Amino acid sequence: MDKDFGTRLTLAFEMWERRYGRPLSDEIVAGWLTAVGHRVSADYVRRLRKGEITAVPAPTRSALAQVFGVDPGYFAHVPVLAHSHDQDVVADFDNPALRHLGRVVTGLSMRTLLYLESVADTLRRADGLPPANWTAQI
Repeated sequence: MDKDFGTRLTLAFEMWERRYGRPLSDEIVAGWLTAVGHRVSADYVRRLRKGEITAVPAPTRSALAQVFGVDPGYFAHVPVLAHSHDQDVVADFDNPALRHLGRVVTGLSMRTLLYLESVADTLRRADGLPPANWTAQI
């Protein structure tokens, strides 16, 4: 069960709207999903966004990632906001900039962390780097 799925989906909507400068409806997203072979209703998309459905099937997650153009892990990964050993791991980073970044994100809300992650993905693409899922996992 993923209680934060609705937050991630809503953030994907908001980022699309910022990028394209127009509102995005549940009906449009349902149409996109149907176009890629994953038939769902606009009401189902609305319920996903509101967090009323927390057990989201893998094919739905994959189709959403495809239509929003995000890494498939965006809808599959369940981030942990904080772990007792996070600061120990961050302290061991050799790169001072990464160490600083690790410290400043500690305690941020789920919504902010997801937004920050998507901004970082955008910056990676702008720098011509491969998607994060092609890099080493920490």
